[in-house]
Amino acid sequence: MKTIYKKLLFLFLLLPFTVLAQSTLSGTVVEKSGQPIPGVNISVQGTPGGASTDFDGKFQLPNVKKGDKVVVSFIGYKTYSVIYDGQKNLTVTLQEDANELKEVVVQVGYGSTKKKDVTGAVSKVTAENLNQGTLVDPIQGLQGKAAGVSITKQGGDPNKGFDVRIRGAAGFAAGGSPLYVVDGVRGVDPTTISPDDITSYDILKDAASTAIYGADGANGVVFITTKKGKSGKTLIEFNSSIATDQVANEQDFISAGQYRDYIAAHPSIDFTDNGGNVDWQNQIFRTGFTKVNSLAVSGGSETGNYRGSISNSDFEGVIRNSGKKRTVGRLNLTQKAFNDKLVFDMGLSATIEHNDYVNYGTDGKDQVIYQAFQRLPTDPVYRADGALFEAPGTNNYYNPMQSINNIENNRDAKFLSGNLGLSYEFAKGLVGKVSGSYLRNDSESTYFEPTYNYVFTGTTETPIYLGYGKRSYANWEQGLVEATLTYKTTFADSHNVTLLGGYSYRTTGSDGFAMEANNSTSNTLGSDNFQNFETIVLGNLTSYKNERKDIGMFARATYDFQSKYYVTGMIRRDGSSIFGENEQWGYFPSVQVAWNIANENFIRDNVSALNLLKFRGSWGISGNSNLPVDAKDLAVRPSIQGGLVAYGYNHNANPDLKWDQNTETNFGLDFGLFNNRLSGSVELYSKKITDMLIANTNVPTETNFSNTTFINGGEMKNTGIEATLTGKVVDGKDFSWSTTVVYTQNKQEVIALGNDRYNYSFINTGYISGPGLVGVPTQRMQAGYKLGTFFGYEYAGVSNGKWLIKGNDDQLHYLEDVANSDDHKKVIGNALPDFEMGWSNYLKYKNWDMSMSFRAVVGNDVYNATNQVFGNPDQVGTRSVNNEALILNDAGIQGAYSALSYYIEDASFIKLDNINLGYTFVNPSFASAISKLRFYASMNNVFTLTNYGGADPEVNFSGGKDNKEIFFGIDNYNNYPKTRTLTFGLNLSF
Repeated sequence: MKTIYKKLLFLFLLLPFTVLAQSTLSGTVVEKSGQPIPGVNISVQGTPGGASTDFDGKFQLPNVKKGDKVVVSFIGYKTYSVIYDGQKNLTVTLQEDANELKEVVVQVGYGSTKKKDVTGAVSKVTAENLNQGTLVDPIQGLQGKAAGVSITKQGGDPNKGFDVRIRGAAGFAAGGSPLYVVDGVRGVDPTTISPDDITSYDILKDAASTAIYGADGANGVVFITTKKGKSGKTLIEFNSSIATDQVANEQDFISAGQYRDYIAAHPSIDFTDNGGNVDWQNQIFRTGFTKVNSLAVSGGSETGNYRGSISNSDFEGVIRNSGKKRTVGRLNLTQKAFNDKLVFDMGLSATIEHNDYVNYGTDGKDQVIYQAFQRLPTDPVYRADGALFEAPGTNNYYNPMQSINNIENNRDAKFLSGNLGLSYEFAKGLVGKVSGSYLRNDSESTYFEPTYNYVFTGTTETPIYLGYGKRSYANWEQGLVEATLTYKTTFADSHNVTLLGGYSYRTTGSDGFAMEANNSTSNTLGSDNFQNFETIVLGNLTSYKNERKDIGMFARATYDFQSKYYVTGMIRRDGSSIFGENEQWGYFPSVQVAWNIANENFIRDNVSALNLLKFRGSWGISGNSNLPVDAKDLAVRPSIQGGLVAYGYNHNANPDLKWDQNTETNFGLDFGLFNNRLSGSVELYSKKITDMLIANTNVPTETNFSNTTFINGGEMKNTGIEATLTGKVVDGKDFSWSTTVVYTQNKQEVIALGNDRYNYSFINTGYISGPGLVGVPTQRMQAGYKLGTFFGYEYAGVSNGKWLIKGNDDQLHYLEDVANSDDHKKVIGNALPDFEMGWSNYLKYKNWDMSMSFRAVVGNDVYNATNQVFGNPDQVGTRSVNNEALILNDAGIQGAYSALSYYIEDASFIKLDNINLGYTFVNPSFASAISKLRFYASMNNVFTLTNYGGADPEVNFSGGKDNKEIFFGIDNYNNYPKTRTLTFGLNLSF
């Protein structure tokens, strides 16, 4: 017993010395730029527990004794270790691990996978690689960043989004827009998201990848992941910027002085000089000004995180009285429980938007751009009495300031997005998830023309009505419930299996109301109270309501062996209420295989420079279901005839209406060399779109109620090559430079139009209008021809003041003799480019950063309709014209009123889309509360190199309209002008 007491006494006396031998190690963890890294794990090897860094990168590790091995680790960085020898403070600089950074996670639909394990055609673009500066639309940041993704916008209207095409148009339906999935929620409008809230984009391009979304996947899928909170100290971020917008290139019209000189030299021209000296583009254009501010607060713990943000933007368009104000609020929450087995996710977003519109896009009296462009520079803006000057007696010739100054045209919209997700791990690797989301988009539009608009003082010419108003409401909502069960397991240490099964139920509905009235009695009330109007015409009250339901069931199995051999199989079954009773269900299968040869021993042991060499192949079917909800039914619509309500048939029933099918085969190669200093991918694909959804308007009425039926008919084929190459040219401590090149080549060909019952040889598209041009088609869809084929007359010179064309008989003809016939029309150009390229560069020198993004489109033709309208010699003396009109008039040539190859131009270009320069203060000494402060300057649409003669060569390279036609590559005079934006901003973190 005494021996036991002696041992206890000895241990008691030894305890203080043992405690004294242990110490607390303090330190800081930073990256090579000196920026602190929060959330880094610090531990003593072989012992439980440890510590993690706070937001400032600081940590305290207790109970460390001499000889212990301290390990510092964080995802994306090389693990650091050091033997503790009694130091009290430790500063660790972690180095990026190229192999770890390669383990980027990408979204693949109802799940995610490591980038190295991807077996389909998927591109990922992170926030730091997007175009910078003022972005009217977050999709603008993607421009030129991903191979196979064409992003265009014809003009700089802040109220219009970008046109996005993934591997070309996939049929007539929906105009080709991809499906957007935001944090797992389908159908979100990307323009309702603040660019400051976005973490990354994941783009599914091949049908095998998009088939998981079945009938919604034909045009590709774009995942947008928004920012989430992180564990550690609360992070406060504030971003602010101001920007100016200017018209990049104005149209080139002759001035008042040039006009007078020309008329003086040609006295036979009938011309009225009203004494003005006006540049009408200066009258309607201005310098736009934009303000953007955003604030975000985020944080969390080991079991949960949060992030809340609010952003406010005010965009002034370069056309007077056009603009947009937008406020976006977003909240993301994640909470874990029961040892992290239960995970609760919630997202809530609300967008409030106000739009101020100006009328443009056609050639009517209220169309600002057309009326300004055609206005003679010798016409003054105002009369001597201060009223707007008009020149009555001239058809469709109005002062554009009538529209800008007097018309009220605005919209107020509210978009709400909410989603809840609950997942639970029932057993190791077995996770069930249930999620629900609700989207709602409500808008109210108001339009009013006062009684004094278009009234010509002192003349007998007055409008048909005095004071016109319109008010409309449009509401859209979507409810979505989805459930999935996922099982992941590894057996025999080499075989990895993931199984997914799921169910989806979605309802969408829309309703709206519109009212129009004439003869206002008060310009003050406008369209706010329709008792203000004397005349409400029967038929000017309209409303609608519709609903559709969609059900989907899907399963996916993924297998890989030692990260060498991969196989993925998937099938989805979709049902929809919008399709015919005989074809309400569709099946969408896919299969993907891959072989990472770099993981084979004979490569790994002998080729040390090769990190990744993966061959991929895939095949799949996706679909398209974007149709009116009553497309399958016999639709009856009311109309007004002789002051009475009459009913007519809008389109015929089709019980066999079904999904179109996008069947695609893809072969890919991914590679990484020299510790991934050089990496990239190459894709070859071929896809066939069959059973295309078409609104056939050529149905014989003898055997049908209407001349229109929605049918499945026709076939298109798209083939292409895509390539991406990324290199870290310099990767030093103080200076780094990385560059990425993307290449896209896509060919689209029409194989057939119509079906066995309704067949037609071609569809005329790309209609243009203007003085003397009344619905003139410039393109034709026809079997055996590429999409975007310009079809018209081949210019062959001039004779006796008349246009000559070369006919299909190889003879010369006067254009006026054959203009009403198709006999001598032929292919005169094509709007599809031979290839597109993007080149992005990211440079850092100490605290400086710089990025530049170039984009090139090569080999595409554009029909210069602007030159045809304002280069028309017949308009000299009555309208504003460009120098082309004077040249043709001097040659005694008449105007051309048909599609003519004379107006086809090569529109290849190279653009510097974006350049950005910034400087970052890390933990600045002048403000201890600030952890990071960055100032930057950015410019968008910096310059364009092209031989194209118009204002801008970039027009929409893909398009579609109303399930009836596809056209693109037309430079119309009535487009909002392209702008150049200069931005100054700051990013602030606390």
